[in-house]
Amino acid sequence: MHKIKRLLEYLKSGFLFLILRPAAFVLRNTSGSYRHLWLVSERGFDARDNGYWFFRYLREKQPEINTCFVIDKTSPDYNKVAQLGRTVAQKSLRHYLMYLAADYLISTHVQPAAPDMIIFYHLRQMGIHPRGRQAFLQHGIIMSQMKRMQYPNLKVDFFASGGKMEYDYLSSEMGFPKGIVQYTGLCRYDNLAKGGMDANEILVMPTWRSSKYPQGEQFYGTAFYQHYQSLLNHPALLKLLEENDLKLVFYPHIELQKELEKFGSPSERVILAGWHDYDVQTLLMRCKMLITDYSSVNFDVAYQEKPVIYYQFDLEEFRKLHYKEGYFSYEKHGFGPVVKTEEALMDALLAYVRNGFRMQQEYLDRLDAFFPVRDEKNCERTYQRLQALGGNGK
Repeated sequence: MHKIKRLLEYLKSGFLFLILRPAAFVLRNTSGSYRHLWLVSERGFDARDNGYWFFRYLREKQPEINTCFVIDKTSPDYNKVAQLGRTVAQKSLRHYLMYLAADYLISTHVQPAAPDMIIFYHLRQMGIHPRGRQAFLQHGIIMSQMKRMQYPNLKVDFFASGGKMEYDYLSSEMGFPKGIVQYTGLCRYDNLAKGGMDANEILVMPTWRSSKYPQGEQFYGTAFYQHYQSLLNHPALLKLLEENDLKLVFYPHIELQKELEKFGSPSERVILAGWHDYDVQTLLMRCKMLITDYSSVNFDVAYQEKPVIYYQFDLEEFRKLHYKEGYFSYEKHGFGPVVKTEEALMDALLAYVRNGFRMQQEYLDRLDAFFPVRDEKNCERTYQRLQALGGNGK
């Protein structure tokens, strides 16, 4: 039944794409709302990442640009976007028309600003694609092998890279024509560079698990649940929090937020943070340090010269079910210790509490190597590179 429903969605999207093209052509040439349009998005239901920060830059620094952000009105992020400028509801008729008319399609995900990212990703493989320049801002630095991101699986006109080591990998190993991948830095890093939001919080933010991972009642039997539930109830951890006036914020990746209610802790110092109530970047900027497994948010925290611990109790399973290892080695290039057991994690955490949450020189050196540029001009560089593409579409 699900496959039939998805097939109908593909047919609907392809049909709308074809029949609305003439109307989009007319609007592009007659309506100011559609002329020279820059359409920006994230997933369509949120605005917390590079898409939001680039849209904000356009509205505040380049107000002459005709831009619009794709977001559902029911989103908890809707108001902060609407205060900046125009919005359009995801998958609405107007969204389709803007998608077909725009000069630039800009997003943190593939296909940029599309009514349905997956459907239009596959339609593009069949030669069905909009006229506008497609800009991929990313939603996290790529560390692992990701074949679907390689050219020609992914066809975009601009691919933003966040760090020098990542740029070297993307530009030499992913097969994109010269000039597609650009080392601009990620747009959201502009805000990170400002700093000034420290709180007495330790952030625990593990990354996602694919649809192959057990869900529902079976989730209780996973290594993910058992290890993190044990950590949230660890007597030594709860004592450490109490004695040092610290809080621990547990924020699973948005793809695993549906499982958050399964976790619990007896301590009021342990916060189970839901995505509706907590902004990711605010958490990253407030925390004293990060505990993660494989998440690319480790770059966001390290960018601020805050320590990271990599808790990798299921590395073999993760590599088998999710991502194969890429150019980035956590042991050789990471910004903190890699631990496999809860005991080792507690030892590393205690050491950071005792030294005032300072990164060791070894990790600071790695940080400088990965990010030779750390400033508040990532949005500006992105804008300049997009302008250089020309906005007349294809």
